[in-house]
Amino acid sequence: MIPAFNASMVLPPFVGDNPGIRASMSPYKVQIFDVVKRFATSAERVALLIGLLSYRKALRQCGVVDGFQWLDGSFVEDVERVRNRAPADIDLVTFASRPAGSDGPDMQQWITSNGALFDPSQTKENFRCDAFFVDLRKRPDLLVQDTSYWFGLFSHQRATSLWKGMIQVPMQSNDDDAMEFLAAVQLEEQEVQHA
Repeated sequence: MIPAFNASMVLPPFVGDNPGIRASMSPYKVQIFDVVKRFATSAERVALLIGLLSYRKALRQCGVVDGFQWLDGSFVEDVERVRNRAPADIDLVTFASRPAGSDGPDMQQWITSNGALFDPSQTKENFRCDAFFVDLRKRPDLLVQDTSYWFGLFSHQRATSLWKGMIQVPMQSNDDDAMEFLAAVQLEEQEVQHA
């Protein structure tokens, strides 16, 4: 379950009275449809979610199927109320294993073939996602360093250092249902505009 925004209009870093209980700590593990239902509250947010779902589909098509994503940034805050603007993108980091057969000399070929999915400037332009990738098949010490970096960055607002929560979604989720839901929301918005 995605908790309600706290008094600072961000997801709380934990729910309840004890931050030491793992099950009540951020990142909050949910399915992608839960994210869509919660955050598809404006045309701008719907467009961002469509970009996210398209990005997830492109990752799966190139073999990135085993892993999860952390979603963060102003998209998972009540930025409309706090800063009087819509979120510009969705910040995310994908923790996943490269597909089988992408080791050794084949790894460079795989990266080259799919480079647009791992270059944040291109993911921002093509999918409206400020996206980064952590390969779960790397050395454990490097994996710990990367996880520590992203958790530290994502668990605090950059400008204020406010401690906040984030969302975790598995790569294998109910994306098709989420896309159908967004299409219905868009259709409803169009009907309201033409009424």
